[in-house]
Amino acid sequence: MEGEPGSLSAPWELVPPELKVYRERGHRRLAARTYEAKCSSCMWGARMPVEIIVDNWNPKGRRKYRFETFCYGPLSCKLYKAGPNRKVEGRNGMVYVEEDWVDQMMTEHREPDE
Repeated sequence: MEGEPGSLSAPWELVPPELKVYRERGHRRLAARTYEAKCSSCMWGARMPVEIIVDNWNPKGRRKYRFETFCYGPLSCKLYKAGPNRKVEGRNGMVYVEEDWVDQMMTEHREPDE
């Protein structure tokens, strides 16, 4: 059984869908502790490497890498807990802070149980 809307199975009992489905759903930042404790076995929880382009004016220049945790699951999931706002170093010591509106924008097309 694949991960399909309306399925009565728990997310950790399903076969994950194609990568295209995750991209379409959009992500929310997920607290690393919540991921480790409750979401690592769920098909909607993800811990993955992220590439950071430090200077957008020079995209072929310096890059950094780190692991981040994401949730692609239903907006109504009772286990979900947002992680802290992500901070990304930029050129000349500037820091970009990814605020809550980014998560809202990424998932605004979904219903609470979708």
